[in-house]
Amino acid sequence: GGFPVGSTINACTKGLWVWSEPIEAKAPDGTPISVLVMDTEGIGALDASSDHDLRVFSLALLLSSTLLYNSVGAIDEQALSTLSLVAQL
Repeated sequence: GGFPVGSTINACTKGLWVWSEPIEAKAPDGTPISVLVMDTEGIGALDASSDHDLRVFSLALLLSSTLLYNSVGAIDEQALSTLSLVAQL
């Protein structure tokens, strides 16, 4: 199971996907928590506009308490530029 992953900039995920069931875990203080996992299509896919990218990423940011940014290879100047754009939201 899991979300599909590709090795190119062509999107495997379209839009924003949410895992069907929360993962039950415990916070560092022992409090029970439920974790919902989301996946979004990557920024800069060949078949999506920058407006579409911005909307999907903005929605993910609004719904998340923690965001993991996945980059192909090292985080370079282009990745930092993209993150800078998102950070200004």
